[in-house]
Amino acid sequence: MSTVGEVLRDAVTGANVERVAAQFDRLPVPAGLRYRLGLQPPARPSGASAHVPSRDLVVLAGPGVVETRSVDGLRAFAAAANAPVANTWGAKGVFPWDSPHHMGTCGLQAHDFELLGFADYDVIVATGIDAAESPDERFALAPVVDVEPTDLARLAREATPGTAPIRSNDLYARLSKVAQPGFVDGRVPLHPARAVADLRAALPAGGVATADPGRAGLWVARTFPTAEPGSVVVPATVEHGGATGLALVAALRGVPAIAVTTEPIDHATLAVLELATELGAELVVDVWGAGGPVRRADDHVAHLHAAVSDSGVSIVDVPVDLSLTRRLVDAAGPVVAWGGLPGND
Repeated sequence: MSTVGEVLRDAVTGANVERVAAQFDRLPVPAGLRYRLGLQPPARPSGASAHVPSRDLVVLAGPGVVETRSVDGLRAFAAAANAPVANTWGAKGVFPWDSPHHMGTCGLQAHDFELLGFADYDVIVATGIDAAESPDERFALAPVVDVEPTDLARLAREATPGTAPIRSNDLYARLSKVAQPGFVDGRVPLHPARAVADLRAALPAGGVATADPGRAGLWVARTFPTAEPGSVVVPATVEHGGATGLALVAALRGVPAIAVTTEPIDHATLAVLELATELGAELVVDVWGAGGPVRRADDHVAHLHAAVSDSGVSIVDVPVDLSLTRRLVDAAGPVVAWGGLPGND
């Protein structure tokens, strides 16, 4: 798999190249960012041609759908089969958040697939799955048919539409009860969902928001309302400095980027910020912590807008009440992404 170092070697020239590569050689470039940057998809082995039974089915889409530019095929298949689609967080944006086919983002917490009702379907169509996000044993609550993402367009032409209406699911309902009030919460420290809503409001068109795995990544992956692939990138594995490093990759390619991390800022992130400054990159880092200049809830989005408009590297410190993560845990169980969170809250 390509690394951030390899992408940066393409993005910069001169004496800094070796240092840039050394900073990022261990970081994989997630599918969503590859898609956003217009990078060539990696070669994938061709699998056996799949057959999908004409039964009550649900689709689980992973980052391979984005990576292989198969989003249109997925949408065509869902429409032809009248099927609901859940996506892992590496495939956020394969459907707009308000699409009738969209079941929500999953794989982050222990009860996600149970609450999605996967056990109640005859068949689970799994496509483009990354085992680092969602290993089979978590989601295989009914028989699974593995489909290559590039096969989806063909399967759409062969699909028999389901006769039952697409049903609602408990995961979406439970998480909405946490997120929807949070989006408009005016208290400081900010509700994490409000911080995410501000992030979305400030992100320029065509930009990318990255977030470090952990509490910040959980809230961004859960509650950022996506309309297109590649607008949100939260890695499947933990790498210190990852969110800021990936945002720097985007910035050096001319894609507006906002990275989200939590305090205290680790040494790897500080090294990325130093490098970004040396390279003259335009980069915004939103640091969720206990302090900062935010006195009113509306201050956060104002600071983000100002940082996006500014040149160079900008850091926005914002107080966020991450203890509210327990509400997500109450809704969908302990976090299982990235090996879990300390204390499971």
